[in-house]
Amino acid sequence: MRIREGYDVVVIGGGTAGAMAGIAAARSGARTLLVEKFGNLGGVLTLGMSLKGVNDGEGVKALGGIGAELLDRARAAGGATTIVSAHPRHGSIMGQDPESMKFNLIDMVRASGLQLLLHSYLVDAIVSGTRLQAIRVANKAGLEIIPAKCFVDCTGDADLAALAGAGFVMGRESDAQMQPVSAIFRVGGVNLEKTWAYLEEHPEDFETPDGYVGDEYTVAKFRAKPGVGVAGFRSLIQKARAAGDYTIPREDLGFNPMAGRPEVTINITRVHGIDGTNPDDLTRAEIESQLQIIEGVRFLRKYLPGFEDCYVVSSPFQVGIRETRRIQGSYVLTKEDCRTGANFPDQVARGAYPLDVHDVSPSVHGTANVPGGGTDLSQIPRSYGIPARCLVALGVDNLLVAGRALSATHEAAGSARGQPVCMATGHAAGTMAALAATLNTVPSELDIKHVQYVLRQQHAVLERG
Repeated sequence: MRIREGYDVVVIGGGTAGAMAGIAAARSGARTLLVEKFGNLGGVLTLGMSLKGVNDGEGVKALGGIGAELLDRARAAGGATTIVSAHPRHGSIMGQDPESMKFNLIDMVRASGLQLLLHSYLVDAIVSGTRLQAIRVANKAGLEIIPAKCFVDCTGDADLAALAGAGFVMGRESDAQMQPVSAIFRVGGVNLEKTWAYLEEHPEDFETPDGYVGDEYTVAKFRAKPGVGVAGFRSLIQKARAAGDYTIPREDLGFNPMAGRPEVTINITRVHGIDGTNPDDLTRAEIESQLQIIEGVRFLRKYLPGFEDCYVVSSPFQVGIRETRRIQGSYVLTKEDCRTGANFPDQVARGAYPLDVHDVSPSVHGTANVPGGGTDLSQIPRSYGIPARCLVALGVDNLLVAGRALSATHEAAGSARGQPVCMATGHAAGTMAALAATLNTVPSELDIKHVQYVLRQQHAVLERG
């Protein structure tokens, strides 16, 4: 069995958080390897969804550092829109081209000196006491052992943390139920002018947040802002369901446009009762969500004005998992922290992605015809701090966790899982891992003031401006 030696930091998972963690660790001077099971980096970031929470609801910057650098590079290449702030539903929102994100990201990786090991799967953790000595991965060459001084788990499911013996929780605290999964896909051939015109004539299909009062939530305002998406079309879904043309367990659909292009990202699929750490559940989710994409496209063509000639441009590399394991840190981020814009003495990142919690089961919050089809979504007016304690896994001394598996409650994780927040926590975890490795200590023993100083030097946003 090959032993792949010579690394200070090993990052597992090259998704939205992991790519940032790997670049951050490499730029901070650590010999870093990123292990990824697919052939591209970026994960959910490369699906084409509008990015929510780059700024908070009052328009104050929440994402800086490496994540902001990526967005700036993509924008300069025509692959991202400007950020629309003070959005009544999302706080802030911007459109993005997933291919631009993907290729700008790999260019940043090359420049950072980060080494990659793609098409490789984590299969085991080698632990001595409370210290993670090495990981075992499987790939085309067989099994390999990779030792390091410090590790960053960016698998999304806290796979490494679980294998290493760290404490974790699964799903909602009261019953371990998890948010449903979805397959986000893109369609082309869309006449958005026709769609906007329909929404102006049918305000019942333009979904306004409960309790919202103001003039910003109008079709005219949305239409004028590049990259701003819409959720709604409930009456069309009800009509299609009554005709037997729609069986997807969701009450509305969301679309994210990209300015100047006839392409739209569609969020309509939903599969309940999936444990993203169970391969049989994942298989069922992939099959059901792909069949729902087929049904969704038929619905779009038949019922949604402007989509009569649409076609699938891309389908996801895998079904999107909203929630599985979350580590137990010495602090657990709460819904109240998110809602009030809490600050902490050891904060290493900020979050402003909306509190986005989908119905966890077909029997909760839904209507008689569409059980479990709803979503609780509320903006974050003022960004909140994320403590370093939320990234340090209890029970394993030299392991950090970033992305949606950080230490948070079920509801708070609905915000912390957003792509801009994952970029921010990935950046923080990568920098902390590099500092711990090069200083021959463990993350929990780092001088937090020094960590914060280094992150600020890297242009990360730690305080609300």
